[in-house]
Amino acid sequence: MQNDKLALSLTIIADGAAILAGVVWLPQLISWLESRNTLNVILITVLYFFFCIAVYLLRKLEKQISPERAKFTIPPLFTNIKFLRVMGAFFGVTLLLIILDQLGYFQSIFVVDDRVLGAGESSAFFVFGPGALLAGSLFYILVLSGETRETILVNSGRYVPLALLGLLGVNGMMLLLTAVFRAEFSLWQWPRTLWFALPAGMWLLLLFTPPRIWYLTKRPSWTPVITFIIMLIYFTWQIIA
Repeated sequence: MQNDKLALSLTIIADGAAILAGVVWLPQLISWLESRNTLNVILITVLYFFFCIAVYLLRKLEKQISPERAKFTIPPLFTNIKFLRVMGAFFGVTLLLIILDQLGYFQSIFVVDDRVLGAGESSAFFVFGPGALLAGSLFYILVLSGETRETILVNSGRYVPLALLGLLGVNGMMLLLTAVFRAEFSLWQWPRTLWFALPAGMWLLLLFTPPRIWYLTKRPSWTPVITFIIMLIYFTWQIIA
């Protein structure tokens, strides 16, 4: 019973920790990301790796509540393989664009002279480089939609810590991308208005709803939905604050 109550409060802990981390670290992260450099790409890549592990952990969790006891059911569309592949590709392309921008690709692509570079260098710059980054970004499709066995059992002592680790990993990536979006607003001189906050919030929603849906399939409850919405509103506001 105690383990069950703790499992129920995991999203409160994880989402609350993400908001607290945003209050403490978001300004520093934004300031850092507003200067394009390779270190930013390394940070994003490392957190992306841990994000994939976090999503995989959430998918490995055993279902805690039977369909008969569930307070609501997840529409089949949201766990459909084709839908998840599309969402995984959307995340991957978003990550690719972020990395290319941090590398200064979009600033240099229009000034690079392919006659000076030569055929090999031009191919690497315009095709193979972005292609390799895209392949790495789309690895998330396998994590999100690939076949997975539920081996982290409810009654095992590792269920709660691994579930919490998975939630924190996903929220950490959401915190980072919030900082990235806020930095992009400054780098591209986009107006930070409510009208721009809405698409930014929708973008975060599309990126991070699938992992939360996987968690909801393990324990259908309104608590993870409510805490996720609160966290989403906070991060969306930080993009234009």
